[in-house]
Amino acid sequence: MRKWVAMLLLGIPLLSSVQTVKAGTTQTTNQAHTCQSCSCIDVNTLLDNLTANITNLTHTIDQKKLRLEKLYEKWNTTKNMSILFEIVMQKDEIRLLTNELKYLKRQKLSLQLVQNYTVQTPYGRKILYYKPPPESTIVQEHVKKVHPVRSDVDLAWFIAYYRQAAELTFTEVVQTDMRMRELLKKVEAGNYTEETINEILTLLDKREKLWREIYKFAEEKEKLQTLKTLKETGRKQTLIKAATGVEPLAIKFGGIAKGCFCSYLHCYNSYGTAPPLPGVIHPLDASEAPYMYYREFYPVVLWVGMYTSSEPDVNHFWGDYCTYEFPSTGTDFEKYWNRAIELGLQTFGSIQIKLFYEGAHTIQKCRAIKKAI
Repeated sequence: MRKWVAMLLLGIPLLSSVQTVKAGTTQTTNQAHTCQSCSCIDVNTLLDNLTANITNLTHTIDQKKLRLEKLYEKWNTTKNMSILFEIVMQKDEIRLLTNELKYLKRQKLSLQLVQNYTVQTPYGRKILYYKPPPESTIVQEHVKKVHPVRSDVDLAWFIAYYRQAAELTFTEVVQTDMRMRELLKKVEAGNYTEETINEILTLLDKREKLWREIYKFAEEKEKLQTLKTLKETGRKQTLIKAATGVEPLAIKFGGIAKGCFCSYLHCYNSYGTAPPLPGVIHPLDASEAPYMYYREFYPVVLWVGMYTSSEPDVNHFWGDYCTYEFPSTGTDFEKYWNRAIELGLQTFGSIQIKLFYEGAHTIQKCRAIKKAI
């Protein structure tokens, strides 16, 4: 029984199979070999295997539950002590199998989240870290469930909370089991009363309730841990991109022309160089640029330039920093200013924000589009 409890509380980090962006050493819980290209990671196949195992295990448990029902019918008719011992043994067997079943279901839940928030590429499975709900949204959802006394809670706090809640509840299970075994020894020795039997039956029901709570805590913890890992691993992927140079899809001509030096051919900043607009060489030819159609369009990095002037001016450039936290609303920019102050910018000055996006695009010539219109 302790074996399954350990698996229940600890679990296996399924996301180890999707934490590599480029070619690297990756392992999954169902793969003993090493995957160098990551192309061998097939979430759909893993989900199919889990579903099959869950179906088979559920069938086995259902069969044992039918036998348990018959044992209860015999007990209600005969009140034979040997039937009571069989009931306890049957419940123990069902519990072990149910622990395994719940564990597999949590694995499936994690893989479904991975499937929802990743995309398969020729280089492996890529995490779209921006797709899961913001951490603040997830935290508020669980604040309503838990009602913590503390206000400074985050995702890591709730993961620890659910883990501890499962462990504390399991302690109650152990205490319940110890008391029940003690009473069963009295029955076996013939030293029991009707109250002894009633307490055993009550403890059996109590144990069922406690295990349901443990399953609930373990599932919440697994879900939050998966989302947290997806977010963190996705940001690491972006860091790798930043290290090799993040190229914007296109630079919009017009608007604020200050703050960043752009040559006719390339605009340079801390992320490297990129053509000013796909399809043209000179900014003056922007009106002749072909239409761009993007697919898998998603944010990559956010650049903040800091200036000591009241508005961005390249002559008063003070410094810059990047972040991978995009604004959640059209006015959610105060946090970038606060961060600039933390880094040492005076309370007077200005910042300039540039959002970098990535995606595959298809170029269609302007004339072809005009004819179609």
